Amino acid sequence: MTSAAASSRDPAGPEQPRPLGRSRTYTAQDLPARLRQWHAPRVNRWERVCVLAGTVAIEYLGAGGVAGVTLAAGASRWMASGVRWRVAAMDAGGRFEIGVHAGAKGQAEAPQPLRSRLLDAAPRAEALDRAGLQRCLQALPVGARCIIRLRFADNTAPAVPGIRGHFFWHPLAAHAGGSTALVARAGQAFGLADYLGRDHAVIEAALGGALVGDSEADRWLHATLERHLHIEERLIFPAYLAAGGASGWVQGLLNEHGYLREYLAAFGSPEGRRKFLRLLDAHDEKEEGTVYPDVLAHLGARAEGILAKALAWPAPAVPR
Repeated sequence: MTSAAASSRDPAGPEQPRPLGRSRTYTAQDLPARLRQWHAPRVNRWERVCVLAGTVAIEYLGAGGVAGVTLAAGASRWMASGVRWRVAAMDAGGRFEIGVHAGAKGQAEAPQPLRSRLLDAAPRAEALDRAGLQRCLQALPVGARCIIRLRFADNTAPAVPGIRGHFFWHPLAAHAGGSTALVARAGQAFGLADYLGRDHAVIEAALGGALVGDSEADRWLHATLERHLHIEERLIFPAYLAAGGASGWVQGLLNEHGYLREYLAAFGSPEGRRKFLRLLDAHDEKEEGTVYPDVLAHLGARAEGILAKALAWPAPAVPR
C-alpha cells in the first residue's frame, strides 16, 4: 500500500505560502478523530505536516485507491487543496504539527489545477460493446485511471467476470446511445466511505475544468453532482435513518443539497460561483470527517451492499 513515489520526496508546496494562524501540534494520545478519517485542505488552502518525534503513517486516497507513506522525525509533507488524506498510524511517542497556508492565489473562485488533474490528466478510450469495455479494463494497470466513452446503452458499473482487481467507477455523463465514465483500478478492496470521498474528488475535478470555461467539464460537473446527491438522498440517507442514524444531520445535509443545486444554477455569475465553491468545500469536509464514519458505524456489514448499488448508480442526462 506504500507508494514509492510518495515516499521519495516531499511534493512541492504553494507559490509564496502564507501561514494562516499558528501551527497545531498533535500526539498519539490527543489525535482527533477527524484526522483519522479522510479529509482534505479546503479550496486554495495547503496543509504542511511536520513530524517532530517518532513516526507517523499517512494514507492518501488517490486516483487508483489508497497509497501510503511513513514519515520519520524531521520529515514533512505538503497536502494540497483537495488531496484526501488521513493519519493511519503513529507510534506511542509520535508527535507532529499541522500548519495551514494560503498560496499566492487565494480566491475561492480561482482555477484549481491540482484538483482538476484527476480528469485532465486521465487518458481516454472508447468501448463499442461490453466485450470492448472488458478489454479496456483488463489492460488498465493497478493505480491507473482512464476516461472511457461507452458507445453502447449501458450506464451502470460493469461486471467483469474473470478480471481480478477492484475498480472505482464514476459515471460522468449520459448521452445518446451510451455514456462516459472515469474508471480507476485500485490495488486493494475499498469501502463505501472511500468511494464517496473519491466521488467528491471527481466532482471537484470537474469543477476545476468548469472554472476555466471547459464546456465538457461543466456538463460533467452538473451530472456528477446530481448523481452524487441522488446516491445520498435515495440510497445512503434512507438506510442510515433506518439504522437509527442522526435525523438532524440528514436534514441539515438535505438543506445544503438544495443550496448546492441553487448555487450551481447560478454558476455563471461570480457570486454564484463563490457561494457554490464555499458551500461545496464545507459540505464535503463535514460528510467525510463526521457523517460518513457515523454512517458506516450504523450500517455495519450492510455498507458493502450499499457500495455495490452506489457503483451502479447511473449519471443523469445533462443538456449539451
